[in-house]
Amino acid sequence: MDGISPVGRRLVSLIGMLESNLEEKSKLYEDGAMQYIFLMNNILYIVQKVKDSELGTLLGDRWVRKRRGQVRQYATGYLRASWTKVLSCLKDEGLGGGGSSSNVSKVLLKDRFKNFNLAFEDIYRTQTVWKVPDLQLREELRLSISDKVIPAYRSFMGRFGGQLESSRNAGKYIKYTAEDMEKLLLDLFEGFPGQLNNPRRKLST
Repeated sequence: MDGISPVGRRLVSLIGMLESNLEEKSKLYEDGAMQYIFLMNNILYIVQKVKDSELGTLLGDRWVRKRRGQVRQYATGYLRASWTKVLSCLKDEGLGGGGSSSNVSKVLLKDRFKNFNLAFEDIYRTQTVWKVPDLQLREELRLSISDKVIPAYRSFMGRFGGQLESSRNAGKYIKYTAEDMEKLLLDLFEGFPGQLNNPRRKLST
């Protein structure tokens, strides 16, 4: 920071205060995932404003890189806060069957699919309304979610879906294909409610 004018130093100090304020404000949200989205949106907004002004030269690339690193950390925090419960529904633990997918209890399996659907739909309803204005961040977040959720869902469906496909009311439990879910994830962070239609409901007829 050598060679910065007194005005420059004052601006650096003000930005530091602004960042501290954002940390405090984020804690007003009860939803941990929303705290991370709030911080990512606002830190990115500051970075853009700095880059588009003389402050960019003043603060330098290192300052910008550090903030972008923070945004990546917040993104990891968001994924953990938001999707851990959903992903826990797609694990084999607690299903019985002694390591064999064919011996798994159908009652437990139905329960697991039901819980997954509820958790996923809850996130969908909430987070389609959340707004991430930065296009690149919005796409990166959706991609990160897809990379975690879709392979886990596809694998779980591959191991256990067949056991419920022939059941009565199968569509009540297996509501989505992996492709359906990929499309639904594209609705997140648009700032208005998405539409949850369940194309697989026809299975229950």
